[in-house]
Amino acid sequence: MDFNVHQRSGPSQPALFEDTSAPQQPNRTQPQAGPSFQQYGQYIQDPMVANMAMQYGSSLATSGKAYVEQNLDRYIPVSRVKFYFAVTTDYVVHKLVLLLFPFLNKEWGAYNNTGGEPTRHLNSPDLYIPVMGFATYVVAVAVALGNQGKFTPEMLGMTATTAFVWLMIEIGVVQLAMYLISVTTDIKIFDLASFSGYKFVHMIVCVVSAMILGSTGYYLSFIYSSAAIVYFLICTLRYIILPDSTEDRIARGSKRRNNLLLLIAFIQPLIMFWLTHHVTYGPDPSPLPKTSL
Repeated sequence: MDFNVHQRSGPSQPALFEDTSAPQQPNRTQPQAGPSFQQYGQYIQDPMVANMAMQYGSSLATSGKAYVEQNLDRYIPVSRVKFYFAVTTDYVVHKLVLLLFPFLNKEWGAYNNTGGEPTRHLNSPDLYIPVMGFATYVVAVAVALGNQGKFTPEMLGMTATTAFVWLMIEIGVVQLAMYLISVTTDIKIFDLASFSGYKFVHMIVCVVSAMILGSTGYYLSFIYSSAAIVYFLICTLRYIILPDSTEDRIARGSKRRNNLLLLIAFIQPLIMFWLTHHVTYGPDPSPLPKTSL
């Protein structure tokens, strides 16, 4: 008798218990592959995607620039500062000649400080010459101290800091004097910084004279430079501080305005001497050797 039972074809019945006798294989799932570099390259090379990226970057840069300019103007009037640096080569050359030889000039008049470029009038202030003069003065002092064997790298920062601090003190003193004597003028803070910074041109002359001719050359150049800067400032600022003048150019005004004009003019030689006299402490340059014929 055959006891074999043939299983019927059909769906298998679920087992009641799992067979744990066989070793279990860990279930490892294959990670899904992300987009390759070639696909990214295809996206970038797509003209539509490239144009969209360029437009987005351009709009982002424009909005960022507008935001910076809008918030920066609250503290620093950049638009007003720009025109003080809008100078030409002819203006710089003629202005340097005017600063060094103001006694030869016969045309003094008021300038337009409400707008426009400084090149419209030779007497109008600018910040290009004071800034360049400040940097050149620091280098000239470093060279002079180097010739005396006194130069150290720290002297550059010390010289620049001292000159800048004294410039700020000078502007603050003038502003305080205008407030105390209740004098209202059309001169602006940048105009005052410009006129105060013109003395660096004369200070460079004094330092170079000290290096070439020694203490004698320094004091001679200092006397002439002091007279030149005082004469220049009086002739230029009297049309602003003393607005009322007669046809024969004799300025009329209150005593307080005259004192303010003299304060601005005669404070320049004091600061010039304080910032340049230390370069004359070294030995005078040796004379050139005589050649026998």
